[in-house]
Amino acid sequence: MGMDLSAVVELLERRRDEGWHTCAQVYVSIGGEVLLDEAVGETRPGRAEQTDDVMLWYSAGKPLTTVAVLQLWERGRLALDDRVATFLPGWGKGKERCTLRHVLTHTGGFPMWGDTGYDRDLSFAESLAATVAAPAQWAPGTVAAYHASSGWRVLGGVVEAVDGRPIERYLAEEVCGPAGMTSSSLGIPLAVQAELGDRIVPVVWTGHQFPTRDADGGIRMVPYKIDRWHNEPWHVAKVEPGGGMRGPARELGRFYEALLGDGPTLLEPRTVEVMTAIHRYGMKDRTFGLDVPWGLGVQRQFTGGPGRRAFGHGGMASSRGLADPELGLVLVVIANGLAGFFDAEQRNLEITDAVYSALGEDAARVRTPLLPVVGRSLST
Repeated sequence: MGMDLSAVVELLERRRDEGWHTCAQVYVSIGGEVLLDEAVGETRPGRAEQTDDVMLWYSAGKPLTTVAVLQLWERGRLALDDRVATFLPGWGKGKERCTLRHVLTHTGGFPMWGDTGYDRDLSFAESLAATVAAPAQWAPGTVAAYHASSGWRVLGGVVEAVDGRPIERYLAEEVCGPAGMTSSSLGIPLAVQAELGDRIVPVVWTGHQFPTRDADGGIRMVPYKIDRWHNEPWHVAKVEPGGGMRGPARELGRFYEALLGDGPTLLEPRTVEVMTAIHRYGMKDRTFGLDVPWGLGVQRQFTGGPGRRAFGHGGMASSRGLADPELGLVLVVIANGLAGFFDAEQRNLEITDAVYSALGEDAARVRTPLLPVVGRSLST
């Protein structure tokens, strides 16, 4: 297509020089044609980042489990308004009315507060059991509050209850395999970690802070120094559907290409329409203090002025994957540095804006306003 996307790489290089990350990958395609597949920086001193290196996607991997749920919905194995209690024994404590749709739209009533399982060496079964036993913090469906890890554990447990395969195996056989995502997985077993060696890219803390609820109910930001846990072999192996997918940016790109019809079929086109329609609107998220429209397990609003129908998901202070059905565009950026909230969002804004700007008039007609990051509220 002959499009000049050099500005995208230059932005990642500049932010690397400024200490926001030590390496990054970026992938851009239109209609399945690859326009950019680049890596910048070093994974370790003296080792350049490669485009097939395996990076941690954090929450940018959530849509894969969403697709798993929707595949079972297509097959008539479950309904979106089925109650979670139908599938998970012991589900209760005020969560009884919670449905799969509630979880997919982050209105299930059991957000991140008090959930420490992601950073502990627990099996999937142990983490899921803790979520099942946790009380609701709001009546399901009445409040929006982001399920950082807990909700996607629940969805993973539902997939296993319906299909019989553990969620990591289901994704390998029904999503990653068909899409050609040969280096991507939900958790990397220790033996495979040894085989991959230096291809597993370590994450680094570069200023990220996390909202934490005080005893009086207020929220304060505290440093979240992820490299204390997230590079440990047990964490690399951990099965966490909400934030444990690892792989190259190009493979997350293939996932989105498949959803746009430019790759192997993962979902019927009409199911993708259901997934990406707005199912939650006008509810301020109690976790982040932002009113962001949601589809089923995907965001429908992003900084950087993307297309009005763009959908996808960000990953904690590090990554973004999105698809624009009006342009056939796929954009994935994954940085290994978890910068401060505003810095990380600025990085995503810059990359998204640079890609859309490079597309010229074709993109200009579908873009949403380019809003600054500064001033975005984190208050409840």
